[in-house]
Amino acid sequence: MEAHCSCAGFPFGAAEFFSLMQHVRCEPDRASYNILVDAYGRAGFLNDAEAVFEDMKRVGITPTMKSHMVLLSAYSKTGNVSKCEDILNQMCKSGLKLDTFVLNSMLNLYGRLGQFGKMEEVLTVMENGPCEADISTYNILINRYGQAGFIDKMEGLFQLLHSKGLKPDVATWTSRIGAYSKKKLYVRCLEICEEMIDSGCYPDGGTAKVLLAACSNEDQIEQVTTVIRTMHKDIKTVLTPV
Repeated sequence: MEAHCSCAGFPFGAAEFFSLMQHVRCEPDRASYNILVDAYGRAGFLNDAEAVFEDMKRVGITPTMKSHMVLLSAYSKTGNVSKCEDILNQMCKSGLKLDTFVLNSMLNLYGRLGQFGKMEEVLTVMENGPCEADISTYNILINRYGQAGFIDKMEGLFQLLHSKGLKPDVATWTSRIGAYSKKKLYVRCLEICEEMIDSGCYPDGGTAKVLLAACSNEDQIEQVTTVIRTMHKDIKTVLTPV
């Protein structure tokens, strides 16, 4: 990927953007910088994203939580753990309080890279600090452990939800089904699907996809196809294992 060159602290695209704003008598503000950091980050121009971020500080605009998050998101996509941790440290030094959304982002990054020890450290911080773990937190944990084949750990986390006052949503159930689907445990997938419906939570397209992945013969595929066509309260009538 071709990197952009910089001029007076700005990548050329940013310089042109700000020049245009000034031409129409509109001074760049924090939102302008955030948009550019986000745009460069999404395009994979990480050096340019950081150059704009640093220039925001140079001109006297204090980065907010959102400013840091767009930069964090850019580096997270590349799996750059050390850079993401640096950004979190910057946030803390700036007096910004890490919230559940930020910590969930780090939890997901660690899980994606198989760094389960660091996932547990983040969960401990959330359980002992002001940022409470929410259903998204546990969905990340259940999904990552399930996909890695740690079924007992996944089920233990699922059982914790009730004691935490959290209700499983479609993402929770689908992640759980997905773990068994990887092992081609079709009957177990149907059992969990029925539990899901009994709880008042109904399958969606993602659930259908993992159910199809669990199939090992044409009869099972036909049954799941019927399930997909019948995604409403009477779905249990077609869940008898084949």
